Amino acid sequence: MPEETPDVWREILREAIAVNPPPLLGTHFRSAVNLAVAKREAPPVEESGLRFIQLLERYPDVISVLRRPGQDFLVAPAEKKDLLAKRVQDHLFGIRHDLFQAFTTISENRPYYDKTADRVVWQEVEEGQTVPDTLVPIEPATSETEAKLRHDFAEKMQEPLRSQLLKTLEDHWPLQAFGKKVKDLSLQTQWHSFRTELVVQKMQRWASEYKIDWKDAWLTPGRIGGLEKERSYLATRTQSSRLDGSRTEHDALHLLFSGLDAADIQRIAIPLDLVLKVLSATKR
Repeated sequence: MPEETPDVWREILREAIAVNPPPLLGTHFRSAVNLAVAKREAPPVEESGLRFIQLLERYPDVISVLRRPGQDFLVAPAEKKDLLAKRVQDHLFGIRHDLFQAFTTISENRPYYDKTADRVVWQEVEEGQTVPDTLVPIEPATSETEAKLRHDFAEKMQEPLRSQLLKTLEDHWPLQAFGKKVKDLSLQTQWHSFRTELVVQKMQRWASEYKIDWKDAWLTPGRIGGLEKERSYLATRTQSSRLDGSRTEHDALHLLFSGLDAADIQRIAIPLDLVLKVLSATKR
């Protein structure tokens, strides 16, 4: 690729996004980019085999990209990526459990992505250790990076929420205190939206750096929204059972869901046979 190509692409992307109100569907944005390219006497050449979305992810300083499982991706100017976070909140989705753990868990072991098996493996880090070429390292989370993530979320809140959240980060166990306060303030959805959007961006940069093809299966569509509805349903059933003076298995489920925040809920996988069992019981 010519040395000046990156700067040319930055100009093209800025021009294309400037004439369209964000957030913009990927297919529509591609049309705008094609028009911007056609205006140039010597348009830049894309690398062979490079998909359009991969091209965009090379310029996070210009364009923010939001991948959506089963749907066209969205784009917005880098300085307005909060518009994409709002879309995450409107159409909640999660991140595949093993990848979510890899990018958010604080551990002495190191997470690696196995390209051949499409899964995350954890290994103890030893000095001078070599790993197979099929294993791609993932930068592990640290107490500092996780605390900063929560600090940035708190700074987006209005008072008195902002002060209450920031105070938890002074606790001896700041991450746990923050999670409890988020639940107490009923900010689980907002926190999930904020955190998921940033983790997805981190995953996109990682995939681009190591030239790994992005897989939409890494995201889990509609999982949180469905579980939130189930939690509401269980709360109603629990209240009814208490009015009747009885306690059922729904009470236990309600207590379970009510004690989890959005980040916890997205990690839950319910076996299909249990889902069918519950559905069968509700029809009686």
